[in-house]
Amino acid sequence: MSPVPPAVPTAVPPADRPALPPDLAARLRSRLSPGAALVDGSVVRAATAADVVAVLRLAGRHGIAVREGTAPLPRAVVVDTTALAGTTVSPAGWARIGAGAVWTQVLDAAAGAGLVAVTGASAAERVVDSVTGGGVGPVARTYGLASDHVRAVEVVTGDGVLRRATPTEDAELFWGIRGGGSGLGVVTAVELDLLPGAPLGTALLRYPGGEAAAVLRAWREWAPALPPHVGTTLVLARPRAGEPTVAVSVVWTGEPEDGAGVIAPLRDAVRPRASAVGVRGRGDLRPAAVGRPSGRESSLLLDRLPAAGADAALRALGGGLPRWVEVRLLGGAVGWAPAVPSAVGPRDAALAVRVIGGGRPEERAATRVCADELAGALGQATGGRAPAHDRAASPDVLARDHAPAVRARLAALSAATDPHRILEGAGG
Repeated sequence: MSPVPPAVPTAVPPADRPALPPDLAARLRSRLSPGAALVDGSVVRAATAADVVAVLRLAGRHGIAVREGTAPLPRAVVVDTTALAGTTVSPAGWARIGAGAVWTQVLDAAAGAGLVAVTGASAAERVVDSVTGGGVGPVARTYGLASDHVRAVEVVTGDGVLRRATPTEDAELFWGIRGGGSGLGVVTAVELDLLPGAPLGTALLRYPGGEAAAVLRAWREWAPALPPHVGTTLVLARPRAGEPTVAVSVVWTGEPEDGAGVIAPLRDAVRPRASAVGVRGRGDLRPAAVGRPSGRESSLLLDRLPAAGADAALRALGGGLPRWVEVRLLGGAVGWAPAVPSAVGPRDAALAVRVIGGGRPEERAATRVCADELAGALGQATGGRAPAHDRAASPDVLARDHAPAVRARLAALSAATDPHRILEGAGG
Protein backbone atom coordinates (compact mmCIF):
# COMPACT_ATOMS: atom_id res chain seq x y z
CA MET A 1 0.00 0.00 0.00
CA SER A 2 1.45 3.34 -1.02
CA PRO A 3 2.01 5.92 1.76
CA VAL A 4 -0.63 8.58 2.34
CA PRO A 5 0.53 11.88 0.83
CA PRO A 6 1.02 14.85 3.16
CA ALA A 7 -1.82 17.25 3.75
CA VAL A 8 -2.43 19.83 1.05
CA PRO A 9 -4.33 22.97 2.05
CA THR A 10 -7.76 23.02 0.40
CA ALA A 11 -10.76 25.29 0.50
CA VAL A 12 -13.14 24.65 3.39
CA PRO A 13 -16.03 22.55 2.05
CA PRO A 14 -19.54 23.93 2.32
CA ALA A 15 -21.48 22.75 5.36
CA ASP A 16 -23.79 20.54 3.28
CA ARG A 17 -20.97 18.46 1.76
CA PRO A 18 -19.39 15.37 3.37
CA ALA A 19 -16.27 16.07 5.39
CA LEU A 20 -14.37 13.46 3.38
CA PRO A 21 -14.14 13.70 -0.43
CA PRO A 22 -14.71 10.39 -2.26
CA ASP A 23 -11.02 9.47 -2.56
CA LEU A 24 -10.33 9.92 1.15
CA ALA A 25 -13.60 8.20 2.06
CA ALA A 26 -12.53 5.16 0.02
CA ARG A 27 -9.11 5.21 1.64
CA LEU A 28 -10.61 5.33 5.11
CA ARG A 29 -13.05 2.49 4.37
CA SER A 30 -10.13 0.30 3.38
CA ARG A 31 -8.61 0.82 6.83
CA LEU A 32 -11.73 0.15 8.91
CA SER A 33 -12.51 -3.19 10.52
CA PRO A 34 -15.25 -5.39 9.00
CA GLY A 35 -17.75 -4.35 11.67
CA ALA A 36 -17.25 -0.61 11.18
CA ALA A 37 -19.03 1.67 8.72
CA LEU A 38 -18.55 5.09 7.15
CA VAL A 39 -21.94 6.72 6.65
CA ASP A 40 -22.40 9.50 4.09
CA GLY A 41 -18.71 10.29 4.09
CA SER A 42 -18.91 11.93 7.51
CA VAL A 43 -19.89 9.56 10.37
CA VAL A 44 -17.68 6.60 11.28
CA ARG A 45 -19.42 3.95 13.34
CA ALA A 46 -16.41 2.41 15.04
CA ALA A 47 -16.37 -1.28 15.96
CA THR A 48 -12.87 -1.37 17.50
CA ALA A 49 -10.35 1.06 18.94
CA ALA A 50 -8.30 0.49 15.77
CA ASP A 51 -11.12 2.11 13.77
CA VAL A 52 -10.78 5.26 15.87
CA VAL A 53 -7.02 5.23 15.28
CA ALA A 54 -7.58 4.97 11.52
CA VAL A 55 -9.91 7.97 11.54
CA LEU A 56 -7.63 10.26 13.51
CA ARG A 57 -4.51 9.31 11.55
CA LEU A 58 -6.14 10.05 8.22
CA ALA A 59 -7.78 13.23 9.53
CA GLY A 60 -4.48 14.48 10.94
CA ARG A 61 -2.67 13.98 7.64
CA HIS A 62 -5.32 15.93 5.76
CA GLY A 63 -6.23 18.61 8.29
CA ILE A 64 -9.81 17.42 8.80
CA ALA A 65 -11.58 18.15 12.08
CA VAL A 66 -12.78 15.19 14.16
CA ARG A 67 -15.59 15.24 16.69
CA GLU A 68 -17.21 12.51 18.73
CA GLY A 69 -20.97 11.94 18.45
CA THR A 70 -23.65 10.13 16.49
CA ALA A 71 -24.96 12.69 13.99
CA PRO A 72 -23.26 14.48 11.05
CA LEU A 73 -21.66 17.86 11.70
CA PRO A 74 -20.51 20.54 9.25
CA ARG A 75 -16.91 20.22 8.06
CA ALA A 76 -15.97 17.42 10.48
CA VAL A 77 -15.69 13.66 10.61
CA VAL A 78 -17.80 12.32 13.47
CA VAL A 79 -16.63 9.23 15.37
CA ASP A 80 -19.48 7.21 16.85
CA THR A 81 -18.26 4.88 19.62
CA THR A 82 -21.70 3.55 20.58
CA ALA A 83 -20.75 -0.01 19.57
CA LEU A 84 -17.77 -0.02 21.95
CA ALA A 85 -20.06 -0.91 24.84
CA GLY A 86 -18.54 -4.02 26.39
CA THR A 87 -18.32 -4.17 30.19
CA THR A 88 -16.39 -6.74 32.21
CA VAL A 89 -16.07 -6.91 36.00
CA SER A 90 -12.94 -8.25 37.65
CA PRO A 91 -13.22 -10.34 40.83
CA ALA A 92 -10.56 -7.98 42.20
CA GLY A 93 -13.16 -5.22 42.41
CA TRP A 94 -12.85 -3.13 39.26
CA ALA A 95 -14.52 -2.92 35.85
CA ARG A 96 -13.36 -2.34 32.28
CA ILE A 97 -15.96 -0.32 30.39
CA GLY A 98 -16.21 0.49 26.70
CA ALA A 99 -16.83 4.02 25.48
CA GLY A 100 -20.41 3.32 24.42
CA ALA A 101 -21.53 1.88 27.77
CA VAL A 102 -23.91 3.73 30.08
CA TRP A 103 -24.00 3.44 33.85
CA THR A 104 -26.95 1.05 33.91
CA GLN A 105 -24.87 -1.54 32.05
CA VAL A 106 -22.01 -1.17 34.53
CA LEU A 107 -24.29 -1.33 37.56
CA ASP A 108 -26.02 -4.45 36.24
CA ALA A 109 -22.69 -6.15 35.53
CA ALA A 110 -21.26 -5.19 38.93
CA ALA A 111 -24.34 -6.33 40.84
CA GLY A 112 -23.60 -9.96 40.02
CA ALA A 113 -20.37 -9.66 41.99
CA GLY A 114 -22.00 -7.76 44.87
CA LEU A 115 -20.32 -4.53 43.76
CA VAL A 116 -21.45 -1.06 42.71
CA ALA A 117 -19.94 1.92 40.89
CA VAL A 118 -19.79 5.56 41.94
CA THR A 119 -21.74 6.96 39.02
CA GLY A 120 -22.46 10.26 37.37
CA ALA A 121 -25.76 12.01 38.03
CA SER A 122 -27.86 9.82 35.74
CA ALA A 123 -27.75 6.08 35.22
CA ALA A 124 -28.54 6.76 31.55
CA GLU A 125 -25.36 8.79 31.01
CA ARG A 126 -22.32 7.33 29.26
CA VAL A 127 -19.57 6.43 31.68
CA VAL A 128 -16.90 8.19 29.60
CA ASP A 129 -18.89 11.44 29.71
CA SER A 130 -18.89 11.29 33.50
CA VAL A 131 -15.14 10.66 33.48
CA THR A 132 -14.26 13.54 31.14
CA GLY A 133 -16.73 15.87 32.86
CA GLY A 134 -16.01 14.92 36.46
CA GLY A 135 -19.07 12.89 37.41
CA VAL A 136 -21.10 14.46 40.23
CA GLY A 137 -23.52 11.71 41.12
CA PRO A 138 -26.12 11.11 43.84
CA VAL A 139 -23.54 9.78 46.32
CA ALA A 140 -20.76 12.25 45.44
CA ARG A 141 -20.91 13.94 48.86
CA THR A 142 -20.01 10.58 50.43
CA TYR A 143 -17.72 8.90 47.89
CA GLY A 144 -16.47 11.71 45.65
CA LEU A 145 -16.76 12.02 41.89
CA ALA A 146 -16.93 9.25 39.31
CA SER A 147 -13.62 10.50 37.92
CA ASP A 148 -11.99 10.03 41.33
CA HIS A 149 -12.45 6.25 40.97
CA VAL A 150 -10.78 5.84 37.57
CA ARG A 151 -7.87 3.39 37.36
CA ALA A 152 -7.02 3.82 33.67
CA VAL A 153 -8.24 5.48 30.50
CA GLU A 154 -7.61 4.30 26.95
CA VAL A 155 -7.86 7.16 24.48
CA VAL A 156 -6.90 7.93 20.89
CA THR A 157 -5.29 11.36 20.86
CA GLY A 158 -5.22 13.79 17.96
CA ASP A 159 -1.93 12.37 16.66
CA GLY A 160 -3.67 9.04 16.03
CA VAL A 161 -1.99 7.18 18.89
CA LEU A 162 -3.93 4.82 21.16
CA ARG A 163 -2.66 5.60 24.65
CA ARG A 164 -3.25 4.00 28.02
CA ALA A 165 -3.15 6.60 30.77
CA THR A 166 -2.86 5.68 34.46
CA PRO A 167 -1.51 7.41 37.57
CA THR A 168 1.97 6.16 36.61
CA GLU A 169 1.77 5.79 32.81
CA ASP A 170 1.17 8.93 30.75
CA ALA A 171 0.24 10.60 34.04
CA GLU A 172 -0.28 14.08 32.57
CA LEU A 173 -2.88 12.76 30.14
CA PHE A 174 -4.50 10.83 33.01
CA TRP A 175 -4.78 14.13 34.87
CA GLY A 176 -6.30 15.96 31.92
CA ILE A 177 -8.79 13.38 30.68
CA ARG A 178 -10.49 13.22 34.08
CA GLY A 179 -12.50 16.42 34.14
CA GLY A 180 -10.74 18.15 31.25
CA GLY A 181 -13.56 17.62 28.77
CA SER A 182 -13.63 15.66 25.54
CA GLY A 183 -11.12 17.73 23.58
CA LEU A 184 -8.02 15.66 24.46
CA GLY A 185 -8.99 12.62 22.42
CA VAL A 186 -11.59 9.99 21.69
CA VAL A 187 -11.88 7.71 24.73
CA THR A 188 -12.32 4.05 23.81
CA ALA A 189 -12.39 2.46 27.29
CA VAL A 190 -12.05 3.26 30.98
CA GLU A 191 -11.32 1.17 34.05
CA LEU A 192 -13.01 2.01 37.34
CA ASP A 193 -12.64 0.86 40.92
CA LEU A 194 -15.89 -0.51 42.35
CA LEU A 195 -17.23 -0.54 45.90
CA PRO A 196 -19.03 -3.20 47.95
CA GLY A 197 -22.78 -3.09 47.35
CA ALA A 198 -24.99 -1.43 49.91
CA PRO A 199 -28.57 -0.12 49.86
CA LEU A 200 -29.34 3.58 49.70
CA GLY A 201 -32.04 5.51 51.49
CA THR A 202 -33.97 7.73 49.11
CA ALA A 203 -36.79 10.24 49.28
CA LEU A 204 -38.67 12.25 46.68
CA LEU A 205 -40.94 15.10 47.79
CA ARG A 206 -43.23 16.81 45.28
CA TYR A 207 -44.96 20.17 45.60
CA PRO A 208 -47.17 22.33 43.39
CA GLY A 209 -45.53 25.35 41.77
CA GLY A 210 -47.43 27.69 44.09
CA GLU A 211 -45.36 26.36 47.01
CA ALA A 212 -42.04 27.05 45.29
CA ALA A 213 -41.05 30.07 47.39
CA ALA A 214 -41.76 28.34 50.70
CA VAL A 215 -40.00 25.14 49.63
CA LEU A 216 -36.93 26.96 48.40
CA ARG A 217 -36.68 29.02 51.60
CA ALA A 218 -36.94 25.88 53.73
CA TRP A 219 -34.50 23.93 51.53
CA ARG A 220 -31.81 26.64 51.64
CA GLU A 221 -31.93 26.53 55.47
CA TRP A 222 -32.05 22.74 55.74
CA ALA A 223 -29.64 21.51 53.06
CA PRO A 224 -26.34 23.19 54.10
CA ALA A 225 -26.51 21.56 57.54
CA LEU A 226 -26.77 18.02 56.16
CA PRO A 227 -23.89 15.61 56.94
CA PRO A 228 -21.70 14.33 54.07
CA HIS A 229 -23.58 11.04 53.80
CA VAL A 230 -26.70 12.90 52.62
CA GLY A 231 -27.16 14.56 49.24
CA THR A 232 -30.07 16.57 47.92
CA THR A 233 -31.28 18.38 44.81
CA LEU A 234 -34.17 20.79 44.35
CA VAL A 235 -35.77 21.17 40.91
CA LEU A 236 -38.12 23.93 39.79
CA ALA A 237 -39.80 22.99 36.52
CA ARG A 238 -42.02 24.81 34.06
CA PRO A 239 -43.05 22.20 31.48
CA ARG A 240 -44.38 22.92 28.00
CA ALA A 241 -47.80 21.75 29.14
CA GLY A 242 -49.25 21.79 32.62
CA GLU A 243 -48.48 23.68 35.78
CA PRO A 244 -45.03 24.42 37.29
CA THR A 245 -43.82 21.90 39.84
CA VAL A 246 -41.20 21.58 42.58
CA ALA A 247 -39.38 18.36 43.47
CA VAL A 248 -36.80 17.66 46.15
CA SER A 249 -34.79 14.44 45.92
CA VAL A 250 -32.68 13.12 48.80
CA VAL A 251 -30.21 10.22 48.89
CA TRP A 252 -28.33 9.01 51.95
CA THR A 253 -25.75 6.29 52.49
CA GLY A 254 -26.43 5.76 56.18
CA GLU A 255 -29.01 3.37 57.54
CA PRO A 256 -32.03 3.30 55.22
CA GLU A 257 -34.43 3.56 58.14
CA ASP A 258 -32.93 6.94 59.06
CA GLY A 259 -34.91 8.55 56.24
CA ALA A 260 -37.75 9.93 58.35
CA GLY A 261 -35.31 11.84 60.52
CA VAL A 262 -33.29 13.08 57.54
CA ILE A 263 -36.21 14.70 55.76
CA ALA A 264 -38.34 15.63 58.79
CA PRO A 265 -37.24 19.30 59.06
CA LEU A 266 -38.03 19.97 55.41
CA ARG A 267 -41.23 17.93 55.40
CA ASP A 268 -42.47 19.67 58.54
CA ALA A 269 -41.68 23.13 57.15
CA VAL A 270 -43.72 22.61 53.97
CA ARG A 271 -45.97 19.59 53.60
CA PRO A 272 -45.46 17.93 50.21
CA ARG A 273 -48.36 17.06 47.92
CA ALA A 274 -46.79 13.63 47.42
CA SER A 275 -43.78 11.85 48.86
CA ALA A 276 -41.97 8.55 48.57
CA VAL A 277 -39.39 7.33 51.07
CA GLY A 278 -37.71 3.99 50.65
CA VAL A 279 -34.66 1.89 49.98
CA ARG A 280 -32.99 1.32 46.63
CA GLY A 281 -29.95 -0.51 45.45
CA ARG A 282 -27.15 1.94 44.79
CA GLY A 283 -27.59 1.29 41.08
CA ASP A 284 -31.15 2.60 41.03
CA LEU A 285 -30.49 6.25 40.27
CA ARG A 286 -33.61 7.17 38.36
CA PRO A 287 -33.99 10.95 38.26
CA ALA A 288 -37.19 12.66 39.29
CA ALA A 289 -39.56 12.95 36.34
CA VAL A 290 -40.15 16.69 36.39
CA GLY A 291 -40.47 17.57 32.72
CA ARG A 292 -36.88 18.56 31.98
CA PRO A 293 -36.66 20.18 28.53
CA SER A 294 -34.13 19.10 25.95
CA GLY A 295 -31.84 21.95 24.97
CA ARG A 296 -28.78 23.77 26.23
CA GLU A 297 -27.88 24.84 29.72
CA SER A 298 -26.10 27.52 31.67
CA SER A 299 -24.68 26.80 35.09
CA LEU A 300 -23.37 28.60 38.17
CA LEU A 301 -21.32 27.47 41.15
CA LEU A 302 -22.06 29.15 44.46
CA ASP A 303 -20.60 29.51 47.92
CA ARG A 304 -24.09 29.94 49.38
CA LEU A 305 -27.66 30.67 48.35
CA PRO A 306 -28.75 33.98 49.91
CA ALA A 307 -32.40 34.96 50.18
CA ALA A 308 -32.04 37.29 47.20
CA GLY A 309 -30.61 34.41 45.19
CA ALA A 310 -33.56 32.21 46.09
CA ASP A 311 -35.93 34.90 44.86
CA ALA A 312 -33.91 35.19 41.64
CA ALA A 313 -34.09 31.43 41.13
CA LEU A 314 -37.87 31.68 41.32
CA ARG A 315 -37.91 34.52 38.80
CA ALA A 316 -35.88 32.30 36.47
CA LEU A 317 -39.05 30.31 35.83
CA GLY A 318 -40.86 33.39 34.51
CA GLY A 319 -41.62 34.38 30.95
CA GLY A 320 -43.77 31.38 30.06
CA LEU A 321 -40.93 29.45 28.40
CA PRO A 322 -40.30 25.81 29.33
CA ARG A 323 -37.46 25.82 31.79
CA TRP A 324 -35.84 23.61 34.39
CA VAL A 325 -33.85 25.12 37.29
CA GLU A 326 -31.85 22.77 39.51
CA VAL A 327 -30.12 23.68 42.78
CA ARG A 328 -27.81 20.91 43.95
CA LEU A 329 -25.97 20.60 47.25
CA LEU A 330 -22.25 19.98 46.77
CA GLY A 331 -19.62 19.88 49.52
CA GLY A 332 -18.60 16.80 51.45
CA ALA A 333 -16.35 14.51 49.41
CA VAL A 334 -16.96 16.61 46.27
CA GLY A 335 -14.61 19.19 47.75
CA TRP A 336 -11.95 16.77 48.99
CA ALA A 337 -8.69 16.51 47.08
CA PRO A 338 -8.61 13.13 45.31
CA ALA A 339 -5.74 10.71 45.85
CA VAL A 340 -4.68 11.33 42.23
CA PRO A 341 -5.21 14.96 41.11
CA SER A 342 -7.40 15.66 38.08
CA ALA A 343 -8.46 18.58 35.89
CA VAL A 344 -11.98 18.68 37.35
CA GLY A 345 -13.34 22.22 37.63
CA PRO A 346 -13.90 24.09 40.91
CA ARG A 347 -14.56 21.59 43.69
CA ASP A 348 -14.82 24.10 46.52
CA ALA A 349 -18.33 25.32 45.70
CA ALA A 350 -21.15 24.61 48.14
CA LEU A 351 -23.96 24.60 45.59
CA ALA A 352 -24.51 24.31 41.86
CA VAL A 353 -27.34 25.94 39.92
CA ARG A 354 -28.27 24.80 36.42
CA VAL A 355 -30.72 26.54 34.12
CA ILE A 356 -31.92 24.43 31.18
CA GLY A 357 -34.21 25.82 28.50
CA GLY A 358 -35.64 24.57 25.26
CA GLY A 359 -33.56 23.98 22.16
CA ARG A 360 -34.96 26.68 19.87
CA PRO A 361 -32.67 29.69 19.27
CA GLU A 362 -34.90 32.11 21.18
CA GLU A 363 -35.12 29.68 24.09
CA ARG A 364 -31.36 29.21 24.19
CA ALA A 365 -30.83 32.98 24.18
CA ALA A 366 -33.37 33.37 26.98
CA THR A 367 -31.58 30.72 29.03
CA ARG A 368 -28.28 32.63 28.78
CA VAL A 369 -29.94 35.91 29.77
CA CYS A 370 -31.68 34.19 32.66
CA ALA A 371 -28.42 32.75 34.01
CA ASP A 372 -26.62 36.09 33.67
CA GLU A 373 -29.40 37.83 35.57
CA LEU A 374 -29.27 35.12 38.20
CA ALA A 375 -25.50 35.57 38.57
CA GLY A 376 -26.00 39.32 38.95
CA ALA A 377 -28.59 38.83 41.66
CA LEU A 378 -26.36 36.36 43.52
CA GLY A 379 -23.43 38.78 43.54
CA GLN A 380 -20.67 37.74 45.94
CA ALA A 381 -22.29 34.35 46.51
CA THR A 382 -20.77 33.23 43.20
CA GLY A 383 -17.28 33.66 44.64
CA GLY A 384 -16.26 35.48 41.47
CA ARG A 385 -17.05 32.46 39.28
CA ALA A 386 -18.59 33.37 35.94
CA PRO A 387 -21.57 31.47 34.51
CA ALA A 388 -20.79 28.71 32.03
CA HIS A 389 -23.06 29.01 28.99
CA ASP A 390 -24.34 26.89 26.14
CA ARG A 391 -23.37 23.50 27.45
CA ALA A 392 -25.28 20.51 26.24
CA ALA A 393 -27.93 19.56 28.79
CA SER A 394 -25.57 17.30 30.67
CA PRO A 395 -26.02 16.14 34.26
CA ASP A 396 -22.46 17.12 35.14
CA VAL A 397 -22.24 20.47 36.93
CA LEU A 398 -18.42 20.55 36.97
CA ALA A 399 -18.07 20.19 33.19
CA ARG A 400 -17.51 23.93 32.91
CA ASP A 401 -14.84 26.53 32.34
CA HIS A 402 -11.59 25.85 34.18
CA ALA A 403 -9.26 28.20 36.04
CA PRO A 404 -6.65 29.93 33.84
CA ALA A 405 -3.80 27.74 35.12
CA VAL A 406 -5.78 24.57 34.38
CA ARG A 407 -6.75 25.85 30.92
CA ALA A 408 -3.09 26.58 30.16
CA ARG A 409 -2.05 23.11 31.28
CA LEU A 410 -4.79 21.49 29.19
CA ALA A 411 -3.77 23.57 26.17
CA ALA A 412 -0.16 22.43 26.51
CA LEU A 413 -1.29 18.83 26.77
CA SER A 414 -3.47 19.22 23.69
CA ALA A 415 -0.61 20.78 21.72
CA ALA A 416 1.63 17.84 22.58
CA THR A 417 -0.87 15.14 21.58
CA ASP A 418 -2.78 16.87 18.78
CA PRO A 419 -0.18 18.65 16.63
CA HIS A 420 -2.60 19.19 13.72
CA ARG A 421 -5.30 20.64 16.02
CA ILE A 422 -7.99 18.38 14.58
CA LEU A 423 -9.72 18.05 17.97
CA GLU A 424 -9.79 21.73 18.92
CA GLY A 425 -13.14 22.74 20.31
CA ALA A 426 -14.36 19.19 20.50
CA GLY A 427 -15.68 19.64 23.97
CA GLY A 428 -17.57 22.86 23.33
